Amino acid sequence: MAKTPRREMGRTLIDTAPDQLVWVLSARESRTEADRPADEGKVDHQLSDLRKFVGGIGGRVAKEVPEANVSSFKRKRVLLPDGTYGFRVVRPDWESILTSLRRGEANALACVDLDRATRDPRLLEDVIDAVELYGIYVVSMTGNIDLSTDHGISAARSTVNQRNDESRNTSRRVAVGKRKAAAKGKNHGGPNRSYGWRKDRVTLHKRESAHILAALPRIIAGALTPLALANEWNDRKIPTVKGGAWRAATIRNMFLRPRMCGKVVYREEILMDENNEPVRGQWQPMMTDSQWDAVVAQWTPVKSDKSDRGRLGSRGTGFRTNSLLSPFVRCGKCKARMTGSRRPNRRGEMEKMYLCPSKGQGGCGGVTRLAAPVDEYITALVIADQERMASHKVEDLPPWPREKELDELEKRINESTRRYEAGEYSAERYFPSLARMESELSVLRREHRDYETQREGIKTVVANLAQEWEKPGFSMEQRQAAIARSLTAVIIAPVGKGVRFKPDQITPVWRETR
Repeated sequence: MAKTPRREMGRTLIDTAPDQLVWVLSARESRTEADRPADEGKVDHQLSDLRKFVGGIGGRVAKEVPEANVSSFKRKRVLLPDGTYGFRVVRPDWESILTSLRRGEANALACVDLDRATRDPRLLEDVIDAVELYGIYVVSMTGNIDLSTDHGISAARSTVNQRNDESRNTSRRVAVGKRKAAAKGKNHGGPNRSYGWRKDRVTLHKRESAHILAALPRIIAGALTPLALANEWNDRKIPTVKGGAWRAATIRNMFLRPRMCGKVVYREEILMDENNEPVRGQWQPMMTDSQWDAVVAQWTPVKSDKSDRGRLGSRGTGFRTNSLLSPFVRCGKCKARMTGSRRPNRRGEMEKMYLCPSKGQGGCGGVTRLAAPVDEYITALVIADQERMASHKVEDLPPWPREKELDELEKRINESTRRYEAGEYSAERYFPSLARMESELSVLRREHRDYETQREGIKTVVANLAQEWEKPGFSMEQRQAAIARSLTAVIIAPVGKGVRFKPDQITPVWRETR
């Protein structure tokens, strides 16, 4: 390890001969105010100038580190050594420079200017430590940096603080501009368009929006999960915006974006106007507010106490099973949650079983049951229960009660238009009246669409459960979701050896609200 350099009269004594200098060249260019990528050619020009500059001093270049489109001001959330989180400027390439200097792989650092190297006081202190503790020779092309003297260190800190203030002012102006644009409903986001909209990000893409709207009734009815929809779209060869395959997280995030119903998001929250109403975007919405709210209700993870959270109801936690009733089955002796497993039968064939865990794993190990007859019995009960629920729910949702009111309003608008065109109404009388009627018509039509969406979701999903169950596309997740709408648990009673399956050995625990 190199000896710590000596300090005298407020100066770090660095006695490395010019021909013994081993340089690291640092070039950086941040993004522009409009968040467009910086010109990478600028970084190449900086490195070219630095090569000539250090060539006039002496030594050799060991490493060149270009940082294009890298901010030395914006901070990110990082995990700290004490287990808490803080915010730091994250620059892996810059850290590699400091690592090379501390390891002795190089003993000199050259940058274009101080504000090109850093605008964060923490990073500057790392460079000062490298000079005072490791004897690193640091220079800039502008010549305004001398970290070997106390006066130079003080000037460097002042300059970095000044540049930091400038960055804060710029950041504030950009943030204000973005908020004003968002308040006007303008588009803002990354380089890729949102799925379902054309490149102008305003007009709906007919084919893509049709895929989304076709899935809505099943999602709202609770019979379609993000994973099932991702698999379905991949099987149908429906590509993403970039042409890749769908993932469950991508599907979920897309459907849960407020953009779907025309709401503007600013800093991860729905932007509200002065009347505390959501700001509406200038793009065409994909869904109504009530449809989007229904999707959010179905696909938002259930919040619960982690200390008392079982697999049943842990939607969104990523738990998946290969046995149909694994989230539901419990031991009739100790009430522990049973698990799915496989065991060979007398013929050597592997069969699915439900097992109570051993005492060391929280169970009693006293109940084992062949899975197939239990699955078949519970499936029949659930299908019968949901067919009964479907008939009751459809009865509970009669035809829309304001249908007649909507028809009469449309007739009045047509009659008013006919009389205006015939010269019986003046423009001063016709157009104000038309505006009021069209406003009322828009409200009625929206209510009608929402009501019909709810009815169709119940009829098309729940009533056809028996037909859908055996289809290859009806996934394990969809079947378990259907069971969860009827049951909260399935208790399996212990029986003696050789006793065949009997329904009274199985106790389904029905959901109270179904």
